[in-house]
Amino acid sequence: MKKNKFLLGAGLICGLLFAAPAAQADTVKDIETIAKAVGFMNGGPSGAVTMDIVFDAGNPDSVAHADEIASLTSGGVGSKVKLTGNKVGSPGGATSKIIFVTRGADSLYGAALDKATANGGLTVSTDPSCLGSGCVLVVQTQPSVDILVSTAAASKTGTEFASAFSMMITKK
Repeated sequence: MKKNKFLLGAGLICGLLFAAPAAQADTVKDIETIAKAVGFMNGGPSGAVTMDIVFDAGNPDSVAHADEIASLTSGGVGSKVKLTGNKVGSPGGATSKIIFVTRGADSLYGAALDKATANGGLTVSTDPSCLGSGCVLVVQTQPSVDILVSTAAASKTGTEFASAFSMMITKK
């Protein structure tokens, strides 16, 4: 009996140690950082800006992330650029210059980038897997602030940032 409890306990501990880590929740700081970055776009939007949130309705993680971003931005986030989220089910429904792409929406990356190009804007995310294949800009503020810019995606959308911004970013 003791041996079975030991094996059960050891199995549980191993399962917890090797389980996939849960996705980290985004924070207002993430959205504020995105808003500041958008403020450095040459010819970019300013003031109150609607940010379309593109998500994959068939992916529960993507839906939850869209809800999270919509909730964080419900009152507007930022100063020079104040982002307010608007959930759209597909890139085709996006009308904003700023398109936020959620985790788990990788099947929509190309279409989101194409739509941002057509809208004269850019795609942003907090999901590093979106960088390049779908997103121009990815921000992460934990454990430190990282602002990543895909030069290829920026070139496709025609996004240019002020030269002062280049000291704050990592180009990929």
